Amino acid sequence: MVHLAQIVRYGVLAKYNHMEPKHIIQNPEHIFPQNYYNLSNIPHDLPLFLSYGGKDALSDVADVHNLIDRLKSHDVDKLNVQYIKDYAHADHIMALNAKNIVYNAIVTFFKNQ
Repeated sequence: MVHLAQIVRYGVLAKYNHMEPKHIIQNPEHIFPQNYYNLSNIPHDLPLFLSYGGKDALSDVADVHNLIDRLKSHDVDKLNVQYIKDYAHADHIMALNAKNIVYNAIVTFFKNQ
């Protein structure tokens, strides 16, 4: 939960910042994590499968669209995006129909790569 809060606070996808809040306040140059993930470093031809749900409060549609926008230079035929309107965050793992909707799509994706 602390890691999620850091991502929200900093506004960047980053590794967990292990510094104690007291140390961050005393050293403001460390407010932003030094180890953020530079998405432009992902090889453009690396196959990616992204699945997201319309009811996800942790990774909402706007956030996923922001991620997809950052991947706009990715090879189109290597980026597979699946949107599931009624899925929330844990539904990708726990929904009764996850095998048919998510897992089968992932298996197909890997078979095609």
